[in-house]
Amino acid sequence: MYIPFVNTIIVLDVHLLTGTKREILEMLLDGPMTALEMSKKLKIQINAVREHLASLESSDLVAYTFVNTGKGRPKKVYQITKKGADLFPKRYDLLLKIFLDQLESEMGKEWVKSFLERAGSNVVSGINPKAGIEGLLNFYNSLGCMATVSTENGSIVIKRRNCIYYNLAVDHENLVCESFEDSILNKLFPSYRVVKKDTVKPGKFDCEIIIEEKSSKSA
Repeated sequence: MYIPFVNTIIVLDVHLLTGTKREILEMLLDGPMTALEMSKKLKIQINAVREHLASLESSDLVAYTFVNTGKGRPKKVYQITKKGADLFPKRYDLLLKIFLDQLESEMGKEWVKSFLERAGSNVVSGINPKAGIEGLLNFYNSLGCMATVSTENGSIVIKRRNCIYYNLAVDHENLVCESFEDSILNKLFPSYRVVKKDTVKPGKFDCEIIIEEKSSKSA
């Protein structure tokens, strides 16, 4: 079976935006504004603001609507899009760690493990089984894993350069990988088995998973 190499998805980070473009996005987090209002706050010419807005709009980071104020022509009002807001860092991993810590404290480690396995099974129900490994990669990359896949000696090798479970995996002894992720792999590829899992460690953010057909080698 040939598995095509899937290019890594490059995720734009707000830190890659500097100067006026970043300032515009930060201002729009407070709510919609006109180009004139931004021009006054930034203390630059309105034409310069419009150029930056056009660039941000082409990247789907801002959008605009026309608002009827009742006087004169409708105003062109800009607002940040979800894609633009998502550029700003959010510590979901810290929030999830708080939840897992509390669940483990109240329900015990085995309950948390079972919970994560059930969650993994539910994830698979949302992946088209015909998509196979590409469906899994799309899921990983939608979360920001920067995953790729290749084949080596008949085995499927999944590599991820940016482990989204990093803090959880390190703090919870890879419980998330062993329960949540194994559940996904087992459900999505029942005829395969994991023969190697190179998990994350403190200071190591990448990982590698190798799976092969159960019949290809003796267990």
